[in-house]
Amino acid sequence: MSREAKLKEFIINRDIDLVGIAAASALDNEPEGHRPQDILPGAKSIVVFARSFADGAIQAAFRNFEDKNTPAQSSYAAYASDLAPNFLLINDTNEIALHIEDTYGEVAVPLPFHVQQSMTWDHYPAPLFADPYGQGMPLNVFQAAMAAGLGEYGWSHRFVTEEYGPRVLVSAVLTTLELVPDAPYAGPALCNPEECGICVKLCPTHAIKAPGEGCTCLSVEGKSVEAAEFNPNACAVASMAMRKEFKGRIPVPDLIMNDDPTDEELEAAFEKKPINGLSVDHFPRYFCDRCLLYCPLGNWKERFFETGFTTFDPDAEKAGA
Repeated sequence: MSREAKLKEFIINRDIDLVGIAAASALDNEPEGHRPQDILPGAKSIVVFARSFADGAIQAAFRNFEDKNTPAQSSYAAYASDLAPNFLLINDTNEIALHIEDTYGEVAVPLPFHVQQSMTWDHYPAPLFADPYGQGMPLNVFQAAMAAGLGEYGWSHRFVTEEYGPRVLVSAVLTTLELVPDAPYAGPALCNPEECGICVKLCPTHAIKAPGEGCTCLSVEGKSVEAAEFNPNACAVASMAMRKEFKGRIPVPDLIMNDDPTDEELEAAFEKKPINGLSVDHFPRYFCDRCLLYCPLGNWKERFFETGFTTFDPDAEKAGA
């Protein structure tokens, strides 16, 4: 068994769902300070891995949106966005880094992800999938995940996988261990916004532009995908509950009444926003997530619609019904 296969077997045996390897050089074009060599001199490989969310946690969010059972959202928050998946993956990331150092005698940096770097913001908070470096993330793990073949970016800027759609949490370890990298995903395009466009239709603050209204190209290791022109400020209004209509089970004040706030308006709103002590992220970002929850990728219809957990029919939505 090759060194790469042995390492992947170790990782999969930790109940990790997806794992791949990217060359550190794949991210050499990232901004200064966020390139692999900036973080670890002599870095050669990025080991990327992902945990999927429990279907039960996802459907709990449907109870909030579709049945107005707001307390059910707590299950989604704790087990698909905030507490459990992050704590599990924090431990996994550390253990994988230690395993590389102990087994192969090379240096390995466990990289923070998602909620871990949201305690102190460099400028103003924005959803991770929209602007990871706006929150101080040292390395773009989603860019590394695309290089490592785990999937690709969807139109909504969420990282999507063939197996689970966007309903995964991704982490990575940067190491001086030289490993043979995997190729980027080369199958049929996972996201076709012109045929689907559900994320555009369901976004309550119109943060995701429709095809033809603006797009950006995301590229790594010779693979390129188009994603929507994205407004992170508009996304923050909904995902971080800047109005009463987006609240969870704890009431929130109306802080921003328009869907396209300026940086200054968003910064001022956060100065007034009450701290939520129930969350690792003191300003939770899971109050919307419709582009994650209702994305039809990853056998979504079989998992949720055909089982009766939701009344949302993606095929009818695509047809404009």
